[in-house]
Amino acid sequence: MADNASNFIPCRLIPLQNHYLLLPNTTIAEVIPMPKLETAANKPDYWLGQYDWQSSLLPVIELESLIENTRLSTATATKLCIVHGINSSANITTYALPCYGMPQLILLKESALNIVENTQDSEFIHCQIQIGNKIAYIPNLDRVETIISQQ
Repeated sequence: MADNASNFIPCRLIPLQNHYLLLPNTTIAEVIPMPKLETAANKPDYWLGQYDWQSSLLPVIELESLIENTRLSTATATKLCIVHGINSSANITTYALPCYGMPQLILLKESALNIVENTQDSEFIHCQIQIGNKIAYIPNLDRVETIISQQ
């Protein structure tokens, strides 16, 4: 018997510099070519700048820098993912993440998710999963958005 389409979750597999990010498709507002960002002074290493999107200045963060607490170059970023905020208490409606290739739309079934041992001990990720031959972060968006709102 064929699986019912409602058993699948539409997601985006987003290529980061060294990892992948898995987000529900509904959290992605738009994917655009990487624009020039407005710089922001006195921000942490993960804060890349701001982007004027639909008359709002969006914070642009490097998620891997936040997770790994390191500074990464974004010179090779080719796209910018505009993300809808999900944490109403963080007061962030949208923000942006650079990506290093085109995000891929995938349909996942819960039973296909294979959790791998968490090699990154970070409050900003829930877990890592294996999708085919790729390892992807499932981020803790509540925590990510809370830290963005505090800047």
